[in-house]
Amino acid sequence: MKKKLICMPKILKNISYILIPIFVVILISSIISIMFVEETDRSIIYANSYYDTQSFKEDYLDNISRKYYLINENEFSGGYTDKQSTNIGGKDGTIYYNTYVNGNFRYLIINKKAGTATTNLEHTMKTDTIDEIIGSLSENSMYWNYTNGKIDTNFSNLTMEEVRYESLFTNSDGVNDNFEIYTVLLNKLPYNDDFFVYELFYNFIIKTYKIAPLLIVVSLIVLITSLILIIKGIGKTKNEGEISLNWFDRWKLGFVLILGMILIHIGAFTAILSVQIEIVSFVAIGFTTGMLIIYLTLILMLETIVKRIKSHTLIKSTICYSILKGAKSVIDNRNIATKLILYYGLFCLLGFFFTSRMWQTRHRFMYSVLLLSLGFLSLWYLFCKLREFEKIREALKSIYEGNTNIKLNPNEQRGVLKELSIYIQDIAGGLSNAVNESLKSERLKTELITNVSHDIKTPLTSIINYVDLLKKEKMPNEKCTEYLMILDNKSQRLKRLTEDLVEASKASSGNIKLKMEQINIVELVKQVSGEFEDRFKKRGLQEVMALPEEPITINADGRYLYRVLENIYSNVAKYAMENTRVYLDVIAHKKNVTIQMKNISQDKLNISADELMQRFVRGEASRNTEGSGLGLSIASSLTELQGGKFDIYLDGDLFKVTIEFERI
Repeated sequence: MKKKLICMPKILKNISYILIPIFVVILISSIISIMFVEETDRSIIYANSYYDTQSFKEDYLDNISRKYYLINENEFSGGYTDKQSTNIGGKDGTIYYNTYVNGNFRYLIINKKAGTATTNLEHTMKTDTIDEIIGSLSENSMYWNYTNGKIDTNFSNLTMEEVRYESLFTNSDGVNDNFEIYTVLLNKLPYNDDFFVYELFYNFIIKTYKIAPLLIVVSLIVLITSLILIIKGIGKTKNEGEISLNWFDRWKLGFVLILGMILIHIGAFTAILSVQIEIVSFVAIGFTTGMLIIYLTLILMLETIVKRIKSHTLIKSTICYSILKGAKSVIDNRNIATKLILYYGLFCLLGFFFTSRMWQTRHRFMYSVLLLSLGFLSLWYLFCKLREFEKIREALKSIYEGNTNIKLNPNEQRGVLKELSIYIQDIAGGLSNAVNESLKSERLKTELITNVSHDIKTPLTSIINYVDLLKKEKMPNEKCTEYLMILDNKSQRLKRLTEDLVEASKASSGNIKLKMEQINIVELVKQVSGEFEDRFKKRGLQEVMALPEEPITINADGRYLYRVLENIYSNVAKYAMENTRVYLDVIAHKKNVTIQMKNISQDKLNISADELMQRFVRGEASRNTEGSGLGLSIASSLTELQGGKFDIYLDGDLFKVTIEFERI
């Protein structure tokens, strides 16, 4: 099986995480642009620039009005930072410098009657007089002035014809000939004030308003698709069907939610605080940082919640579940009489409470429903216990009738009935094992008589013949040496055959004491592979291994599982075609582990897989090798004794062995 190198759902999920904030901004911006134009200022779509819009007109006049009314009432917002005596309207007067009120809007308002003037320009040697202030303001290209009852401006919608009906010029406190007003907007709007923000907003509206409906549709499609891909990709790994949980996913859900709320508040505080800074670069960095903290926190929360849902641990990770589980364990550790008293006492207490409240309050219907629900829940609980008891009764009846292959799952039971199910299952298993032991013992006697004589006959005959030949020859000579070597080879083969025969008999009869323990199958495979490395090199065999990176644990006897793998490797070392590749894969599924070994046979495999699994049988009937034909049979028997599955697959000269164990 080819190992997956790329987890596509995970890649699509990460791409979706990048797309979501982009299209959320596009969606919100498009909606805002439509709402602002339709409900606030439709002049935007007809204006040549921001300064031609109704919004600019109202904002600019509002700034003028606030400054005018302050000097008209001889009040200065926040006081003033400096003042200078000078000539105003042909008499002594005072200029008040109010640099507390700063920004792109600069002004000079003169009350000739009172002999006062106020400005938000800084007091320097170049702004000591009214003329110097006017000259400083005139250095800017965008202006609006009111002198001698006339307006001089280069803003097309702030001329006298456009503003004559505004409140500044129509009410009784409006400007008159005693006032002169000089205002400008600084070139390029260097300050981060309302005018700067509104101009940016205008440019954005102009670019997005016409295509906003299309952007909204596209954004919704992308966002919905991205959300589906994210939910599908969360927890995915290269191994299909597995959900990857990290240390954070094992935290209690309550702690996770609290941490998430804290991080979201930190992000929101950072974003809000940055908006109040007048430096544009700081605003962008601070706001982006705050939004990034919020977004990453939402990703973290979504990831862990979806993983818990997929792995069915969402409820189990709550604090309430832990408390209830602890209380239940305390009750379950009591004997059956104590538990019955506790449960019955709780039932009576709840029944009494609901009954008393039903007659003492106006909410009789609600408490009546609760009382009926308590009765139905109790009946349902007793009915479930009755069904569990019925399953146990059927299992006992089946054992009594001689059928030990019962289908009784202790995990479907609870409490005392679960313990009883385990006891019954163990009894049935013991009876079944006793019957199987007896059958295997009888079968082994027959097999020993039939099978052992089959393969021992040839080496014994050779030994006898060569011993006779040795008797006829004079020693020492070359022929005697040759006969002695043949005799030695045959005797060694007989020894190996006898040992394999004994082990095969034990494995098939189950007459082996297993010491089951948790074993890291990945490490064991590496160990066996290392021991056969030299034998593989001698025959030019290249081993290609695909192993999981994480430890994979099974329950088995380490000594006999090692013998199973050793027999498989030995079979490959003997019979695989020289100068070929041998593939070894360990595949971890959610509930089991599969070990696969594939190679190309050197000789033709002219028998079936079932025949190859039998004792004293080799792949090629005419093959004369050192093998006894018991290796695969022993491996199969030992695997099944440890609760695993052993299969052989043949396709032409392709030979594949598959071993499967339940994963812990």
